[in-house]
Order: sequence, then structure tokens, then C-alpha cells
Amino acid sequence: MSNPAADPRRALPPVIWTGIGINMLFVIPLFFFPEWLFQLLGIPLTDTILARASGMLLFIISVFYIPAAWDPDRYRANVWFHCIPSRCCGATYFTVMVFVFGAPLGYLSIAIVDAVFLVLVLRLLLRITAAERAAGTPVALR
Repeated sequence: MSNPAADPRRALPPVIWTGIGINMLFVIPLFFFPEWLFQLLGIPLTDTILARASGMLLFIISVFYIPAAWDPDRYRANVWFHCIPSRCCGATYFTVMVFVFGAPLGYLSIAIVDAVFLVLVLRLLLRITAAERAAGTPVALR
């Protein structure tokens, strides 16, 4: 049996699905148990409706990752959007908020998740793109 990590085209969907699953680990408590999640992360909760709304928005963003996980060739633009702006903005925003503006350290958990999946997916996507260019068969963004 071949190593799926050796073939970035095979490795990409499971990485995206894992990212969706981890997002859901934030979505469910944000929507149903925001007080518990914010207490766990050491973040003061000022308004549960905003916490729940952020959970719904994270769910919606995650749904848009699904086509990229189903068929990265057909939905190549979705794969790129998964990285930039989505994961890149999340990682950057929460890192800046913590280290520049003094937001609670609990927000780093969001930044770390986004940064990890940004690096993993971007690395695989760049390997796929390089292999396609070398083979003379680049996939266009549709």
C-alpha cells in the first residue's frame, strides 16, 4: 500500500475534512454552550448572541470547504479560498489581536488551528500545482 502523504492529491481531501471536523469542535460549543467554551479558553464572554453568531459563521465557512474536500481538481478555486483568505485571515487576525492588542491568550487556539491547516493545505496545494505544471497539465481555476 502506498503512503498517501507521498501523493499530495490523495492527502489533500483528508486534511481538508480534518480541518472541517476541528472547526465543528468549535462550532458546536459556540452555538450551544458558549459560556462553557469561553470559560475553558479564558476569554471573557460579553454577549452570548455574538458568540452563537460566530459559531454559525464558522459553520457556514466550513460548509464552503466541502467541495474542495470532495474534488480538489474540480473545485480548485475553493481549495485556494480555503487557504487565502479564509485560513490566512483567521490565523493573522487572532495572532495580531493577542500579541498586538492584548486580547486573551485563549484566542490563540483559533489562530493555531487556522495556521496549521493553512500550512498543511497550502503545502499540498503547491506540490500539486508544481506537479501539474511539470507534467504540462495545470488545472485552471474555474
